[in-house]
Amino acid sequence: MDEDQIIGELKKQGIDLVCSIPCDKAKGLFYRLPGEFRHVGLTREEDGVGISAGAYLAGARPLVAIQSSGLGNMLNSLLSLSVTFGLPLPILASWRGCEGEKIPAQIPFNRPLPKILAAAGIACTVVSGPDAAPEIGGAVAAAYRDHAPHVILVKPGCIAEAAGSAPGEGLPVRPFSVCYTRNWRTPSMTRYDAIRTIAGVTGDEVLVANIGVPSKELCAARDRPENFYMLGSYTQASAIGLGIAMARPDKRVIVIDGDGSLLGSAVLPVIAAAAPGNLTIACLDNGVFGSTGNQPRPGQDRADLALMALGAGFTHAMTVHEPRELEAALAARPADGPSFVHVRILPGNSDVPNISLSPAQIRDRFMAALNPRQTG
Repeated sequence: MDEDQIIGELKKQGIDLVCSIPCDKAKGLFYRLPGEFRHVGLTREEDGVGISAGAYLAGARPLVAIQSSGLGNMLNSLLSLSVTFGLPLPILASWRGCEGEKIPAQIPFNRPLPKILAAAGIACTVVSGPDAAPEIGGAVAAAYRDHAPHVILVKPGCIAEAAGSAPGEGLPVRPFSVCYTRNWRTPSMTRYDAIRTIAGVTGDEVLVANIGVPSKELCAARDRPENFYMLGSYTQASAIGLGIAMARPDKRVIVIDGDGSLLGSAVLPVIAAAAPGNLTIACLDNGVFGSTGNQPRPGQDRADLALMALGAGFTHAMTVHEPRELEAALAARPADGPSFVHVRILPGNSDVPNISLSPAQIRDRFMAALNPRQTG
């Protein structure tokens, strides 16, 4: 089958957003995807899970395209986000490690991959041959029918490389200058203070809260259908926010993320490249892993999240230390974002109750709020 057949099957199934990391075994197809679909280029495969989750929640129909080895990076997010919340996600994967594989490192994970996926309860379709493009469309349809991940493994040789697939362009050259002075002060607010401040100035914005205590604190501060509470999937809060912002450019989105979560992620340059003007990342930095007992994180007194955001390509980044500064930063968000607000806070967890909603209830009321004319 050729690239046109595969792209045609994806379009027939209504796919309107593709997140991808290329594979050499299907390089022509991966080169074509950005020109055929709304596209997000990834630097780490698991971010595609979060972006796709957010996009689906906001009414889009996403797919992730990767090399099969990237599924090892995605398993936790697939189970704790896609499976837990019942979110469909077709994953088109060029299957490495099969017979004839020349790279030894590709074999241990990839060769038994169908059994690994079966053990995790993730559906898998192995494309049977070069004339089986409809099998790809059928697997995509199954993912959306079953509201679950579905991996499509395409063996080497099943995709005919188009002659003369164009190479990627060289690095762009653009002027860039930044004058940066760090002015850290002793923070005056806890995370709960910061979350109550954000919730208090929120109008019709969508809020995405990081896993653990931050989601509980947002629920306690101001529970509303437009809040998406994460229950797992470490590092995926900002990825979810990016997916929502891309699918609904008419909605302003604020992600309440954490310093440890963002330092463990590769999503900042992805967000900067996508450049959604309606997305704000509020990084609540207490220098510790708050939900697990306030253990100090690496780089507690050194890592500068605002400077990292600027280096990743954000054009707007600011640091705040107290509620009035946070309110002013949110009020001053430009329309040509994304914006990054580094919120320096004190360690400590508030005594708030657990979220009483089930994953399905969180999903359904959120989707109903964003897509009142569309059912999940």
